[in-house]
Amino acid sequence: MNLDVPLDSRQLTLERLDPLSAAAARPVTTGAVLLALALPLLAIALRVNEVTQPGWAVVAYVALAAAVWLLLDRSRASRPLWQPPSAQLFQLLLIVMVATSVASTWGANGQLRDDWAPIVIGILLVACTPYRPAREIALWTTVHTLVCVLLSVAQAGFTLGYVPVMTLAITGCLSVAIMGFTAATYAQSLNSSIQLWHARAWQSAAAAAVEHRGSVARSVQQRRISVLNREVVPFLSRIVEADEVSDDDRDEARQLARSIRTLLVADVERTWAQLMLDDLVGRYPRLNISATADDANDLGRKAVLERRTLMRALAAITVERLAANDLHLRLSSTEGRLVVRWSVTTPRPLGDARRELRSMLELIRGLTVRSTFHEEPGRLVVEFEYGY
Repeated sequence: MNLDVPLDSRQLTLERLDPLSAAAARPVTTGAVLLALALPLLAIALRVNEVTQPGWAVVAYVALAAAVWLLLDRSRASRPLWQPPSAQLFQLLLIVMVATSVASTWGANGQLRDDWAPIVIGILLVACTPYRPAREIALWTTVHTLVCVLLSVAQAGFTLGYVPVMTLAITGCLSVAIMGFTAATYAQSLNSSIQLWHARAWQSAAAAAVEHRGSVARSVQQRRISVLNREVVPFLSRIVEADEVSDDDRDEARQLARSIRTLLVADVERTWAQLMLDDLVGRYPRLNISATADDANDLGRKAVLERRTLMRALAAITVERLAANDLHLRLSSTEGRLVVRWSVTTPRPLGDARRELRSMLELIRGLTVRSTFHEEPGRLVVEFEYGY
């Protein structure tokens, strides 16, 4: 069963390709949102005499506030990735906003005065760049541009003097088209560059993994040799020096045979998850770390390198930054998705642990479809789910 379905290239976003860069862009998103909220207030204050229907103006601003809240909420690290249904709702709210803003000044604007709504849409499309695919931004830019063209043409009868309808259509949609298509182009260019960097980075990582595999094999072999030197060689030396073999010697030989057989079978049957944890514990021989894995179907071995790298990184960071002394990893699958549950014991309070793991949680959020971080009695639990 394939638990790692590749993400459609048409759905790539900066948040999925480079989650930490998307997290760093959130202050820019917040600034764009504040500008979008302030612009209509300033425009209405300067042209309050043109607002013939205050109720529609209120509806327009409420729709804008709802869209802004949705954007800010879906860009938070504690929220799941922004999914298409709520993204479509965001765009529909923008359409409601521009339509009601036109209704609020219907018949009173001597020139094309509903210019704040298209500008606000353009600003918010730019703010969506880290969180939505380039193709989606371009598609909705086209929709918003057509809506603005239709609304501009519909207001042609209220303009003072003769203004060609085509001029009204262009001026009414220009700000949306420029900012929206610029945002889509930028997102496409940025994502392509990051994809290229990823391809090169993972080639290097794969080469390093092949090289590391040899050291892991040597470590396993050394453990077997240690058992032979510690238990088998002394026993054989004693048998050689003895005049006869007693029943106790035969019993000890049977016990050693079972022990060696168990060790060999355990090495063969160990899952990738347990091997990864054993390797981690081996790096900190002075620490008393207990690390166990529950992966009956060896799902970790079926996961691609990127998924295994994330699990390994989380294991290392919990030991290094949280001083975790007990780790438990459970892997399961549901509806074709790989579900990962990390449970760790650490002396750190939950608040401190969250701050220490902030960058890792941002990374997990961007690379998975669902992630949670909570506390259970005496333990911290991080759960996430792959599936795209």
